[in-house]
Amino acid sequence: LCKKMEEQKKQILNEGLRPLLFKFSLPSVIGMVIVALYNFVDTIFVGKGVGVNAIAGLTIVLPILIFIIAVGLLTGIGTASIVSRSLGKGDKEKALTAAGNSFIINIILNIIIIAVFYFFMDKILQFLGASPAVLPYSADYLSIMLFGFIFFSLSINSNNLIRAEGKPRASMYAMIIGAVLNIILDPIFIFVLGMGVRGAAIATVISQVSSLVYIIIYFRSRSSIYHFKREVFRPNKPVMREILTIGFPSFLMEIIGSILFLVFIKIVRIYGGDTYIAITGIGIRIIDLVFMPILGISHG
Repeated sequence: LCKKMEEQKKQILNEGLRPLLFKFSLPSVIGMVIVALYNFVDTIFVGKGVGVNAIAGLTIVLPILIFIIAVGLLTGIGTASIVSRSLGKGDKEKALTAAGNSFIINIILNIIIIAVFYFFMDKILQFLGASPAVLPYSADYLSIMLFGFIFFSLSINSNNLIRAEGKPRASMYAMIIGAVLNIILDPIFIFVLGMGVRGAAIATVISQVSSLVYIIIYFRSRSSIYHFKREVFRPNKPVMREILTIGFPSFLMEIIGSILFLVFIKIVRIYGGDTYIAITGIGIRIIDLVFMPILGISHG
């Protein structure tokens, strides 16, 4: 482990800024573009297989998905900062403790979130702007997606940890595996099995699980520094506090984005109805195709 850390440190110190930026940014850009593309294709399949109201139903759920992303970033970015600094100082014990504690925080938060959405699903969706015509589609989609929230959030958390140890390609592979599998499964569940919106949600959850399975396999390989032992999963209050403090600004930015999108959806519903909400959802997917490469560069 120490040998790997020394090799990575020498590489970062000796290589120029441009080669390093290219090395760390390109995999992230590729991964982000593929994820954005699969989201776009996913919307096309739902539109072709189910209809406009189904796209509107998925759009209504978007603020909730942004919230889950926020939780993943809360623990992931906070922990990645601690891991990077700890590895730089040669303190691998703190790096592993931070990583282990990030999983604890993430799982606890997701269990609470899942419970809240499970028991108050219809009321929450109606508050988000689901009309009587759209509510069944939103509820069908969210009821399945709930089971994938933990896998999705843990994948976001873990991808940040992988980038923190200087392995952007592994993070890219995790994103690509999930995205490609989703693109393959979507038409099967939506068209062949005739499962509609539920089929799209099942395909998404399976892809999220597959991404996390790849990450777990990677963590257990020799390529990773994260060889977890039981003791790193013991709650460490100072470390947990540091994770949450560092990650909170990123969490807050995502939450603000979710709230702004919610307000926008409510305005769109007043002046255009469900069809305009569906158009907004398609527009967001197209914007993602442009925005994701920029986000990938920032990750690098």
